[in-house]
Amino acid sequence: MVDTTFTDALASKDPVPGGGGASAYAGALAAALGSMVAHLTIGKKKFLDRDAELKKALADFDACRAELLDLIDADAEAFAKLAATWKLPKETEEQQAVRHGAEQRALVAACDVPMRIMHACARVIEVDAYVAHNGSHLALSDAGAAAVLAKAALEAASLNVYINTSLMDDEAAALALERESDALIAQAGRAADEVSAFVRAQIRR
Repeated sequence: MVDTTFTDALASKDPVPGGGGASAYAGALAAALGSMVAHLTIGKKKFLDRDAELKKALADFDACRAELLDLIDADAEAFAKLAATWKLPKETEEQQAVRHGAEQRALVAACDVPMRIMHACARVIEVDAYVAHNGSHLALSDAGAAAVLAKAALEAASLNVYINTSLMDDEAAALALERESDALIAQAGRAADEVSAFVRAQIRR
């Protein structure tokens, strides 16, 4: 049942997919787990009063999962374009300037994709908090696992932001991206920890 195409590619000597793609994949897994919790709850007599909210949560999870899966390829494409700039000729000062300018432009896109991964993971965590508190108790551990995976994906994606901002000439733009990343980790990461702690408290003896 398990398709190993992505993990085989990840394990190969090729630089893509890499950490960004893996982050998006982990985030998609988190969203899929959240969807499962919603599916297992929707329509159950005990939860009919929150059916509409659960269906909205399901739609949100599905949208996040689709976006994150698309971002796997987007991350690989962004890195390929950045790596291509490092192969440009650099024998003359003019060539070096062209090469450097191309690299700086490519870095913007290389930062944009992991930031989008982070935002999608933050949304997964936000929706997961709802299903953890309002979903079937039988699937509570899955809601907790979704939170843990989404937080890991969020933090992993941030590393792709930081490695690219470290190469940017535009210090103000780089700092803005890093601060945005830091804020997502602080806010969404804390929310994920709260979901995880809630789940543990509910399911342990």
